[in-house]
Amino acid sequence: MEAGYDYVFIRDQLRRRIARFTGIFLLVFGFLLLASGGIYYGYSAKAKSDLDGLVAVLEPRTVNAITGSSASNVSLFPGKALSAASWDNPYSYEPASLREQTLLKGFSPIGADRISVPAAVPSTRILVPAIGIDSTISELSILDRGDSRAYESPDNIVGHIPESANAGQPGTSWFFGHTESPVSREGSVFFNLQKVPEKLRNGEDIFIITDNGVNQFLYRATSTQVVHQNDLRLDATPDSDINLVSSVPRFVYDYRLVVSGELIGLK
Repeated sequence: MEAGYDYVFIRDQLRRRIARFTGIFLLVFGFLLLASGGIYYGYSAKAKSDLDGLVAVLEPRTVNAITGSSASNVSLFPGKALSAASWDNPYSYEPASLREQTLLKGFSPIGADRISVPAAVPSTRILVPAIGIDSTISELSILDRGDSRAYESPDNIVGHIPESANAGQPGTSWFFGHTESPVSREGSVFFNLQKVPEKLRNGEDIFIITDNGVNQFLYRATSTQVVHQNDLRLDATPDSDINLVSSVPRFVYDYRLVVSGELIGLK
């Protein structure tokens, strides 16, 4: 009888210890969860308060936007523009400014007297040399979700809204790309788009090139804005404009950075 009593007593003690451990674990887990939520909320609030820094407008220019400094003015080595990855072979490195000047050669300016633009073919490639963007383009399909419809998410590419204008056509061309996609792994093709506002405020020209395999179209970024994801509207203008869109701020992604540009050249 005494042995049986000891067994019941020990089993009861074990249950109490398990219950105590479970309570402590849940308390600690709840505290960590609450702390994590507070940290994320604080970060989210701070990140959203900084979004005004992503709004910029390019000052009007009187110079020819297609011409620029020659390659002979670019200092290759030594120079701050040299990537650390190329230190062992500096002459293999091509600065972004040099590559941009190479890509800008051969474009014919498009002014108020617009020339005829052959733009029936959708673009298949987009480049923003100043910030290292070079990506293929795919036409985005509309997904039927039963009670709603939405455009598919671009997967490691830049997606073009097919109902929007093709490059060079009257109207606005809309292109979407991920800032980053750590969960679904759909790439970070537009990660550097966040660099455009500061460059515009510094008076730098940011050129956007789209290529449809027949012609290349040259745009110059003119402004950036930030809108909430629920307020984004795919509007169009009578002119040949372009809008590049990515999600901001990092780790929150409920706003959209829109980089707008105007068509200035054709090749």
